[in-house]
Amino acid sequence: MTDHQLLEAILQKVTAIEKDQQATKEEMGIMKEEMGLMKEEIGSVRSELKEEIDSVRLELKEEIGSVRSELKEEISSVRSEFKEEFKLVKDQLNENTHLIRAVIDRQEETDAKLESLTMDVHKVHGEIASLKHGQERQDKILESLAMRSLEQETELRDLKRI
Repeated sequence: MTDHQLLEAILQKVTAIEKDQQATKEEMGIMKEEMGLMKEEIGSVRSELKEEIDSVRLELKEEIGSVRSELKEEISSVRSEFKEEFKLVKDQLNENTHLIRAVIDRQEETDAKLESLTMDVHKVHGEIASLKHGQERQDKILESLAMRSLEQETELRDLKRI
């Protein structure tokens, strides 16, 4: 191979390499364009995702706020009902306490009256016993007087006969 042929072969190879390089550059340009488009799409997707996430966050915050508000209302309602029921129970307890005190006072009065009646019964029992004893004495005296009277009548009859 001559120098000229060698140079021509080198030139062909360099030309082929330049063509390959040009094709590679074009492909790289296309790839850069595609990468730019992909970056734009990724940016768009990111933006859409961010908007969607923000929207979901907002919805969640609103829902949480709504649930929180409902819970507060429910708690307030239950607390109010509990206070009302507790007041009713407390009022009933106070009423029952007053009734029990009244019953205790009446019982004490009844106990005092019973004690007084018991003492009166004992007194009456003692008086009856005393009256019985007096009656027995009176009966003996009456019997004794009746006997004397009979004896005196008999003596008077005897004296009248004489």
